[in-house]
Amino acid sequence: MTMTQHAIPAYNKSVDVLNMPERIKRLPISPLGWPVPWFVTWFKDGKPCEDGEGEPDFRVVNPAKIVTAVKKSRCWVCGQQMSAVYKAFVIGPMCSVNRVISEPPSHRDCAIWSARVCPFLSKPNMVRNEKNMHGGLQEAAGFGLKRNPGAVCVWVTKSFKIFNPVQGNPGVLFSLGRPVEALWFAEGQRATRKQVMTSIDSGFPALLDLAKQEGPEAVKALATQREVAMALVPDQ
Repeated sequence: MTMTQHAIPAYNKSVDVLNMPERIKRLPISPLGWPVPWFVTWFKDGKPCEDGEGEPDFRVVNPAKIVTAVKKSRCWVCGQQMSAVYKAFVIGPMCSVNRVISEPPSHRDCAIWSARVCPFLSKPNMVRNEKNMHGGLQEAAGFGLKRNPGAVCVWVTKSFKIFNPVQGNPGVLFSLGRPVEALWFAEGQRATRKQVMTSIDSGFPALLDLAKQEGPEAVKALATQREVAMALVPDQ
């Protein structure tokens, strides 16, 4: 049976429906009551299928959506058209240092709602569930840190560039332009400086290890990037 053959599920009690953007309200609802982001892959009989058929796996990005999002300026969360000016990326603290992410941008309000409500992003103690993962799926481009960042940033910018990683998994990465806004969140609320710094300090060694593999110049550049990123951390 597919989801379309069942009655539409009610929203989970943890979902902030009151502040949910109208575009997200148009998304299908999972059996557990969560809006299914546009980027999610749906599976039927163990294989990817059309959206709305089978069951969604929130852990799996639909790689074809990356191409569509870039070419047609579609929001990564709701799938609808975006403004030609402002783009919002939901990033972890390490991405605020190197300004690189593997996922396309979203509407500002879709990004903020996701940062506040997404269970994995809003609950620092939640561990990524790797159980019963589908085989043969494409990993995110470059080197991904498979950890709960504890705090996330909604990075609003007017520009970004697309490039292919030299090392790590194949695919495309997004180099973020200067931020117009950098809004930090943790546990569903605006993040404190302590929460952000805890995440940066715990994740930075992984970036440093990668830089060391590239040589002294990369290590020096990373140190500069971190110093610049400190200006974006909340004051309190």
